[in-house]
Amino acid sequence: MANDFSAQSFNNSTLVYYNSQPSNPGIFIEWERSGAQNVAFYKIQKSSNFEGTYTTIATVTFPANEGVDTNGSPSDYYRIQEVDSNGNVLNTSSPMLGDELLVKSSLRYELEHLLNIPIYDEEVIFRRSRSVGSVAFTFWNSVPKPEIRISGPSNQGDRDPLIQLSETVPIYSTINTTYDPIIKNRDGYESQYTDGNNYPNGLMVKYDFMGNIYFIDANGGPVNIHSYDNVLVSYSIKMITNDHMNSSLYMALQAINSQPGASKFPTVSSAPYFYDPALVYGAAYYILRSLLVSLTNRQRRLLIEDPDAKITDDIRQSANMYKEDFEKMLEKLPIATYPGIRSVVVPEFNMPGGRSRFFRYIWNIGTGG
Repeated sequence: MANDFSAQSFNNSTLVYYNSQPSNPGIFIEWERSGAQNVAFYKIQKSSNFEGTYTTIATVTFPANEGVDTNGSPSDYYRIQEVDSNGNVLNTSSPMLGDELLVKSSLRYELEHLLNIPIYDEEVIFRRSRSVGSVAFTFWNSVPKPEIRISGPSNQGDRDPLIQLSETVPIYSTINTTYDPIIKNRDGYESQYTDGNNYPNGLMVKYDFMGNIYFIDANGGPVNIHSYDNVLVSYSIKMITNDHMNSSLYMALQAINSQPGASKFPTVSSAPYFYDPALVYGAAYYILRSLLVSLTNRQRRLLIEDPDAKITDDIRQSANMYKEDFEKMLEKLPIATYPGIRSVVVPEFNMPGGRSRFFRYIWNIGTGG
């Protein structure tokens, strides 16, 4: 790509959060894929002003969608541009404030277990004449790489009955082949499959990491999967997105603002630093509560079918835990700005013989002096 991509590229295998350790300062940045076609790179741009001139500080190769600005500060603004292989800008995001990204980074840390959920062998649902398939979850991770397999030939378990599809190397036949056990060696009969190329132009696959799978031939044209072929896909997903985090943080802020005596702040980034724990815990509760309500039957089935996964029970228990902690913090925030050192003035306890003016005054009244 011969364009202005001379800026530093992020190493996405060693990402760290903001100040996760003294040697790794910076602003953690994560964004959602827009679904635009032919995205090759993401440009990460930074400015000191919301409407100021944005400078490209790094590029990230699709499909990775996160990075760390090691020289960033909470006062910086960031935006993301989607770029194709010819350098054309396909989409530009709205600016994001570094301070807001810090809070989101903390929230992401709290809910990290929901950001890498494996889904195993989900059967693809086809549309558009079986040349495009879709799955239940849309927010795919780029690592680990998805595995897409199609039905293949097998004779009494002599080989894996599924063939893994590639983005670069085509296959030409699946189960519509002829079996001819004519080769024999010391181990017995070997399986030999001949003829029957049911995909004469080849079959490959590509995907947009948003739940859509496209089946193409060796020349890049669409291919209709035969009705007798089944396709299974294993992939990793994020259960929450940036939009979820933004909405939940805003709801947590408004819950704090509604408390009598609490200072009112219009945006998350304008809230003081001591609001952060309440914002994170409240946002975590709202996200988990929303997940329990929004999961479809198909999604629940995929998550529950794994005998080792108790994700729905874990979500429910975690939501209750965050709710309890958030309610406790709501009670404390209205008095969080009280001074740490206070003085309380009360009348001195007086006994006869004391020298206080108060005692002498009372004594004189009682004696008529």
